[in-house]
Amino acid sequence: MSGLIWKGDEVEGQIAQRLSDALAEIGLRIEAEAKKQLYKGHGVLTGTLRRSIHATEPSYNFPADNVTSSTDSPERGGNAPKPQLRGSTLWIAVGSGLGYAMPVHQGHGKFGGYHFLTNGLDKVKPLALDIVRKHLKK
Repeated sequence: MSGLIWKGDEVEGQIAQRLSDALAEIGLRIEAEAKKQLYKGHGVLTGTLRRSIHATEPSYNFPADNVTSSTDSPERGGNAPKPQLRGSTLWIAVGSGLGYAMPVHQGHGKFGGYHFLTNGLDKVKPLALDIVRKHLKK
């Protein structure tokens, strides 16, 4: 009889946690890059939209975040999201619940939009594999 003790479930749990941590970091980086896309003269009047962008779990109720534009609107970002496992896939969401966020992102009329969310994602995508590797080495 061998002295092996099955640790597969424990190892799978550790891997899932490390991948979850990596995805949370990726979400925070996308959030930060998306916020950098908005600045005075480029989508920012009061800063409400920039402060509204955040990474979170995919079931988050973004529309509940809709507030009036002001210089003292709440900062929604900066907190690591808790990825949700659906099947064998981990998920997060990065976005804004403001009613005017998508017209500023996508554009409207003759305004082409700032594409702050997709630009933020594009900046982080090349770093994602290294972020995952870093977390798996821990």
